[in-house]
Amino acid sequence: MKKTALALCAALASGAASADTILGFDASLGAWQPAYSGTVGVDGFDVDEFNLAEDNITFIQAALEHPVPLVPNVMVAHSKIETNGATTLDQSVTFDDETFAATSDITADITLSHTDATLYYEILDNWVNLDLGLTARQYDGEFSATGQYTPSEVCIPEDFDPCTPVEQSEMVELSGVLPMAYAQARFDLPFTGWSIIAQGNGTGYKGDSHTDLTAKVRWDFLPVADFAVEAGYRMMSLDVSELDDFQSDLEIKGPYLGLNLHL
Repeated sequence: MKKTALALCAALASGAASADTILGFDASLGAWQPAYSGTVGVDGFDVDEFNLAEDNITFIQAALEHPVPLVPNVMVAHSKIETNGATTLDQSVTFDDETFAATSDITADITLSHTDATLYYEILDNWVNLDLGLTARQYDGEFSATGQYTPSEVCIPEDFDPCTPVEQSEMVELSGVLPMAYAQARFDLPFTGWSIIAQGNGTGYKGDSHTDLTAKVRWDFLPVADFAVEAGYRMMSLDVSELDDFQSDLEIKGPYLGLNLHL
């Protein structure tokens, strides 16, 4: 009877110790404050001219891991990227099919919001963790520009009427699913609660390329509740000429701060 009780206690203890290895959940929520650089449009217009707003961008990421062999783990993520700006052109610029004349006052809106669905395998799982997989990135974005200028010939009216401004606008959508390779490496510093993490997605096709890289540190400040804070730097580049007519060579990068929950 004593042997049976001891065996039962051992089994329960073993089950409790390995409960978090049966099914794991990891989620992060945070704010990213990037700066924008590079070019957009047929003529490679420098986005610095727009003085784009550097507002905080929200992001969320959640992953579910399991022990079933050959079945990949699943992660979903979403980043809401929106910015806008304005400028006065000192030369004509073409965005998609519309050419904006010099001296035009232009406002621009850029949206690069996207949702990721990632299937990955955990290659290593100890103080060094390595995940490899494939991401399907769904973009819901656009670049839009509206401008206004006054043609010189209208500015010499015989009856001295006010000059008539000309309105222009163009919008280029960025939508569809883009396949990307995925990798994440995490290094746990033993007995400290600190981790160093590098995570990235990347793809390239016919000269176009797209990368999204993050480096961060995570501190498990509340081990009992599995809460952690993380801080890092994210850099996203979009060098494309044939992706839904969205012609750009953009770089979006900056620091971010977030909260993490791991169960």
